[in-house]
Amino acid sequence: MQVVFHRGVYLPELDLWMDSRRKRDSSFISHAHSDHISRHRVPLVTPNTALLLADYLKKSDTVTLAYHEPLETPEYTLTLYPAGHCLGSAQALVQSKATGERVLYTGDFKVQSSPTNEPLEPVPCDILIMEATYGRPQYTFPPQEQVLATAFNTLRTWLSRGEKPVVQGWTLGKSQEILHYLLAEGFDVVVEEGIYRVAQTYQEAGVTFPGNLRLFNGNGGNWPDGHLLLCPPGKRGRVLFEGFRRLRIMELTGWAIDGRSHWGRRGDVTLPFSDHPDFNELVGYVRQVGA
Repeated sequence: MQVVFHRGVYLPELDLWMDSRRKRDSSFISHAHSDHISRHRVPLVTPNTALLLADYLKKSDTVTLAYHEPLETPEYTLTLYPAGHCLGSAQALVQSKATGERVLYTGDFKVQSSPTNEPLEPVPCDILIMEATYGRPQYTFPPQEQVLATAFNTLRTWLSRGEKPVVQGWTLGKSQEILHYLLAEGFDVVVEEGIYRVAQTYQEAGVTFPGNLRLFNGNGGNWPDGHLLLCPPGKRGRVLFEGFRRLRIMELTGWAIDGRSHWGRRGDVTLPFSDHPDFNELVGYVRQVGA
C-alpha cells in the first residue's frame, strides 16, 4: 500500500489522512499535542482526546471512536488502540477490505508504563508507520525508575538547602505524569495554570492524582518554601519564576542523553525522562508487531 508523507500521513488508495497538519475534510488525530492537530471539518479522535481538545475543535463535527471499536467504511476497517503517550493517545490500525493488508500508524507513543495514560498495546500489522523521535542508537535511556530516583534525590537535596526547585515539562502529557510521580513521592507541588487545567481534565477523565493540585499564579506567596514549581519550558515558564532567588531548574527530556536541552537552555540538572520510546524500544516494537 502506498504511503505519502506530506504534513501528515496519507493513504491515497483509501483516501485517508492521519495527523494532517493542514485542515482537511476529515483526518484521524492521534493525540492532543499541537504538532499533530488541525481544525479538520470531521476529525476522528478518542473520547479523551475529544475532551482535551474540546475548545480547539468546538466548530468541528468531531467523531469519537473508543479503543477496540472498529469503524467500517466501504474501503477499510479502522480500529484504535492505546498508544501510551498521553491521555487519549491512539494508534490506528487500518485494514484494506480489497487486499486485507494491515497498516498500523502509531502516532507518538510510549512503551514505559505511566500512571496517567492508557498503556500501549502492541498491534500485529503488515506495514508499520512509526514515530521515531529518538531513532538513533545513541538514544538509549536508563531505566525510568532509576531516572526518577535520581530526580527525587536531587530535589530533596535542593529543598534541604532552602532552594526553590523548578521542574519543567510540556503542558500536556509529560507534566501530568511527572506531577503524579512527585505527589506519590510526597513532594508538595505548585503547578502552572496550563498544566493545572490539563490535570483537571485528566481528573474529569478518571485519572486520580495522589495529592492536592495547587495552582501557582506567579505570586510569591503562592509558592511556599518547601514546595516545587512544575511549569512548562521556555519563556512561558521563565516569566513565572523571574525575580525569585535561589532557583534550581530540572529539565526532564530525552535530549539529555547527548547533553543538550530540547529548549536550548540547560537547567541545573537535565535528566533523560521522555514520553517517547528510546532506540531499543523502537526496535523492540517493530519486532513485537511483526512488521
